Amino acid sequence: MNPKQKIIEDQKAWAKSKGLSFDPKGYVGDTETNLRRPLSACAVKGFNRGAGSELAGHMKALHSSSALVANFFDYWTGRDKNGLLYGLGIDAYNAESLEFEAKFPTGLGGTPPHLDVAMTLSSGAVIGIESKFTEHMGRSTKDKSKFEPSYFPHSGGLWAYVGLPGCQRLAEELHDGRHKFDYLDPWQLLKHALGLATQLHDQFGLYYLYYDYPGERAETHKREIWNFVSRVGEEIRFKAVSYQEVFGRLNTFHQADAEYPDYIDYLGTRYFPAT
Repeated sequence: MNPKQKIIEDQKAWAKSKGLSFDPKGYVGDTETNLRRPLSACAVKGFNRGAGSELAGHMKALHSSSALVANFFDYWTGRDKNGLLYGLGIDAYNAESLEFEAKFPTGLGGTPPHLDVAMTLSSGAVIGIESKFTEHMGRSTKDKSKFEPSYFPHSGGLWAYVGLPGCQRLAEELHDGRHKFDYLDPWQLLKHALGLATQLHDQFGLYYLYYDYPGERAETHKREIWNFVSRVGEEIRFKAVSYQEVFGRLNTFHQADAEYPDYIDYLGTRYFPAT
């Protein structure tokens, strides 16, 4: 059984333990059944704004990446976020806000890239978070070019123009096939970096938050992460961290809030039973 299918089966087992009904593909009857608590108004606004039709159907899947994002991050909406900063390993005094399905246009036409979460720090800088649950396990990105021709205009390099020469070189190598990745999606990350730099100059960091799982694919994925870091990590203030690492820190954090134990218990029971 490949890792993606194992995660799907793990989620089905969790649902059975809670007496929840789901169809053979692992979809529950309504979105709220798949969430610890109903979405905040902020989250509803964000997911409705997104291009993935999450609330219309995708978030009903037990293995939904957007449901993981909502269950993990929406608790912090309207609360002090120092615990979340600690969990993510972000050295900052506080965060002012969270935004779901955040858009940072690149200046090109069409639908701009959507970040799963954007967190604005008290300094004004933004941490963009790209989340992965099973996407990096069940498919290979090898030999699949994800850049439209508009990303390489005759007038010059888009990434270089916004101060990201390393990203420009990597994008060109990916586009012409000189550099390949099997499981990491560098095209998506580079598009996010371009949008963030276009809108925020150097006042951003890009975080890659992924669900870890043992196996050969996971090890290849990690090697590709460090390959990406070695190429452009410093330039875009890139950090990769697993959900398991972040949850482990949250599990030791003291949050003066009566709902926090339920939040931690839900995440631990459903997503991180061995953490």
